[in-house]
Amino acid sequence: MKTTSTPPRPADLKPRKDALVKGERAPSRVFRIEKLADGTFSRVAVNPETQRRKSAKAWEAKSEVAKVRHSLDLTQEDFAKLLGIGLSTLRSWEQKKREPSGAAKMLIHIALKHPEVLQEAVA
Repeated sequence: MKTTSTPPRPADLKPRKDALVKGERAPSRVFRIEKLADGTFSRVAVNPETQRRKSAKAWEAKSEVAKVRHSLDLTQEDFAKLLGIGLSTLRSWEQKKREPSGAAKMLIHIALKHPEVLQEAVA
């Protein structure tokens, strides 16, 4: 008798994806594609632990604003609309060129804990 398994739900996959992005978990396989001199491509295996360390380092380098936006799974445009700010302001915060004010920091904290409140206010 053949058993069939149900595919995982997207809600079940998000924590696993986030763990990969944050470098908390090593991927099972990693490949790098290189273009050779003759114009062909070559696939080279990369050590998954090396990739995990690179992901962890990149995650630590991100600004808190970028981490919050990523955890809410929003684009820069959508997150800027949610906060009621300009896209260029959000980008400067994420690139650590400028710091959000105290009120903006509180709004970002609320967006992380209760995004539905801001979405309701914007609608």
